Amino acid sequence: MIIIGAKGKLDVEEALNKIKEKGVKAQILDADVVCGKEHIEVAYEHAKRAFEEGRNKSKSIEMELMLYASGKRQIKEAIEFIGAKEKGNYVFIFFNVDENKARKFVEDLGMKIDDSVIQPSIKKLKKFVSEEELKTIDKDFYFDLIFEKIAMVELLK
Repeated sequence: MIIIGAKGKLDVEEALNKIKEKGVKAQILDADVVCGKEHIEVAYEHAKRAFEEGRNKSKSIEMELMLYASGKRQIKEAIEFIGAKEKGNYVFIFFNVDENKARKFVEDLGMKIDDSVIQPSIKKLKKFVSEEELKTIDKDFYFDLIFEKIAMVELLK
């Protein structure tokens, strides 16, 4: 799995069509809601395990990853929460191409590759958890709350 952060204006529908046309397995997420590469890696592991165990809710690993990464149970809610928007910062996740091809694909969409957009922040974290939840744990473990939200998806399905 290749994870690439990028900035720019993206026609999401057109990008998704290009992904399909080229036979690429990929997902595009809103980087303003992603708290680091580990957030995506943990969500992917949960999504992969759901497929292996026949507990998947969607038909593709790409959509299943979105469910887990969003911490949402419903596909529609996941798309609204963490799905790519028309303008901003993006996380491209590729499943079946090497890093050079993935980077070229992102650049060909007119995006500027910038992995800093994936970095975790308290602002992003607060999109997942409340102030009250943050008060219950030590600051060193704040971002572990994302992994808790991902794990909760399995319980909610």
